[in-house]
Amino acid sequence: MIRIEEMQVAKTRKKQYVNNISIPKEVVVEILRRVPCEELFETLKKVCMQWCSIIYSGSFAYSHVECGILKSSSFFSQYEAVVFDQIDNTRSISVSALEWQSRPFPNYPDEDLETKYMYTIDDVLEFQVPRMITVNSVNGFVCFWSRNARVHVLNPLTEEHFTTPPYTYEIRSVTPPCLAAIGFGFCQLSYEYKVVVLQEDGEGFEIKPLVFTVGTDRSWRSLKAIPDIKFGTRFEKGVYVNGVLYWYMDSCTRPRCGSNEIITSLICFNVSKEEVVTTMVPAELDIREGYESRIAQKGGNLCLVSLSYGPICSLLIKVYIADTSTDLSSFSSWKNEFNVTAPNMAYNISIKNAWSVSIVTDDMLVIRRMFTMDHLIFIDVPTGMMLSSYCLYTSAGFIPYVPSLVSLSHRPPPLLNPSVTS
Repeated sequence: MIRIEEMQVAKTRKKQYVNNISIPKEVVVEILRRVPCEELFETLKKVCMQWCSIIYSGSFAYSHVECGILKSSSFFSQYEAVVFDQIDNTRSISVSALEWQSRPFPNYPDEDLETKYMYTIDDVLEFQVPRMITVNSVNGFVCFWSRNARVHVLNPLTEEHFTTPPYTYEIRSVTPPCLAAIGFGFCQLSYEYKVVVLQEDGEGFEIKPLVFTVGTDRSWRSLKAIPDIKFGTRFEKGVYVNGVLYWYMDSCTRPRCGSNEIITSLICFNVSKEEVVTTMVPAELDIREGYESRIAQKGGNLCLVSLSYGPICSLLIKVYIADTSTDLSSFSSWKNEFNVTAPNMAYNISIKNAWSVSIVTDDMLVIRRMFTMDHLIFIDVPTGMMLSSYCLYTSAGFIPYVPSLVSLSHRPPPLLNPSVTS
């Protein structure tokens, strides 16, 4: 009997000892930063009040997504993707996840890319919207445009979403303005998100920027026009990197002496200052005849991807990383990150037709070929082999993103320097 009582006392003391163990909050935060976002949101937030408080804090959310963006430079596995579709000519949109991370590579060419329904966003469209255009993603938010001149912002994981009012434009000519470019960015000073639309005056050589601050503005704001410039035929989507939105364009200047001068340049929009700067792209970056280039982001860095045809129907791919703190018109500001020779790829991509770069990592290139049916082409960077080609049966296309818990209402803690992302 005495032996049993001693064992019970020992168990009680051990339980009290375990309950009194306290893990410093800083250690808990560091551990949770290494856990995938989906597990935090679906499971770990339910463990205890402290973990829930940490997971839902703005400083943790931004720290966590920043870690994911840095990892996305090397690993394709950091990316998820969603597609949007209007539901049977209603005002609602279905949101579905692309099941690419669970599919083994390689797969048969032109195999359908399966989707998994996530949820529905009700009453965000006008009736009879012909199509939607995907834009870009920032800090786990994805952005897309609908033809009723509205822009939609969504966090696919938390289901938080926002729809802007329709934008308007002062028509100065007989021909109505057209949407030339659009982008979605983040202000690192105020922790606010902004949508930027660039419209062309139908007959003039002028670009008119329109800006909307999500959660603050009630209407679109017009900025100073960019004169003496006109976009080419390709519609451009912005690439957001470190507080700046970039558009890559083959543009033509105002005609002089009866001819237009074609130039390749970057339009750079500072999201905080709301200022626009245009800079030339160095000719050394393979933007000469026979090459076609697009911009993308790689692990939070601006990059340029250049395609050209190689021997025996191969495709030559060069990836350059920009030092955005320097003069981007100088070749020394760009570093050749890697080159890929993709055999027999000339049959799959016509570099003169519509294509874009969706994802750039050290292990994977995802190129979107836009033709009668959109295709996603997955290229293994180390070998140059095409791992798969998927058809996208959707009117809206798709948007890749790094999952996050960031909310539009998150703001920097008052004791932190607001110029530094927490």
